[in-house]
Amino acid sequence: MKVPQLPIAFAISVGLALVTVLMHYEVLNIAGTMRRRFSLPMRVDLLLLVVAAIIAHVVGICLFALAYAWMHHHPDLGGLAGLFSGSAADFFYFSVTCYTTIGFGEVYATGPMRIVAALEGLNGLVLIAWSASFAYASTSDLWKRKQD
Repeated sequence: MKVPQLPIAFAISVGLALVTVLMHYEVLNIAGTMRRRFSLPMRVDLLLLVVAAIIAHVVGICLFALAYAWMHHHPDLGGLAGLFSGSAADFFYFSVTCYTTIGFGEVYATGPMRIVAALEGLNGLVLIAWSASFAYASTSDLWKRKQD
């Protein structure tokens, strides 16, 4: 009996979303703690915050890219097509286009992998907005302290 592949793709999406959200929370939490613990110049403080957020996003993108590579080697779960050579760069590029919601170009998902790609876009949108909100709140806090 053949196992339905859509629930597997959905489970992969949910698992990756949970991991990336928890990772993002921890990175922002650590960044916030470090900001309070050390009295850094405002520019350095914000630079470190933004770099930490970007690193968290890149790690999340890499996790999705690894999932795409694994799924691609299990044809029942779909694959990538188009101008696709099977290189790690292709999986990473596809993940970046999904995560940032730039949209598909020359590489696109087929089969159940489309579910993962769509939910990566939603996940990326939420995490990017979260990073922007955190950076805004941190900047506001720094400006208030500077004026006092």
